[in-house]
Amino acid sequence: MKTVFIALLATLCLGSHAVAEDLLKPSTTPPPVDDVAPGNSLEAEQAHQANGVIRAIDLQQGSVTIAHGPVPELKWPAMIMPFKADAAQLGGLAVGDAVEFGFTDGEMDPQIVFIRRQ
Repeated sequence: MKTVFIALLATLCLGSHAVAEDLLKPSTTPPPVDDVAPGNSLEAEQAHQANGVIRAIDLQQGSVTIAHGPVPELKWPAMIMPFKADAAQLGGLAVGDAVEFGFTDGEMDPQIVFIRRQ
């Protein structure tokens, strides 16, 4: 019984070393730096999408208030809320415009990734 236990213990010790080395190796090759750019699929994967209607635009504060539909992946109901956005993103948009937009969930400060009139 002792020899079985010792053999099992030795196997676990030797096997865990190999597993630990495997965990330290990257499972995929990271993309080249040139591929990580605004608007590419890496950024889009982190963004959530919704549709809504612009209720207010504040270029000085860098925000847009949107009445949007539910966002199921965040378990958000339909609501009216502000999003951080820069002036370039808001160019050509006006209060009352129906929009499709993507945003990152910044907890207290969700950030617009893209916004376009529908």
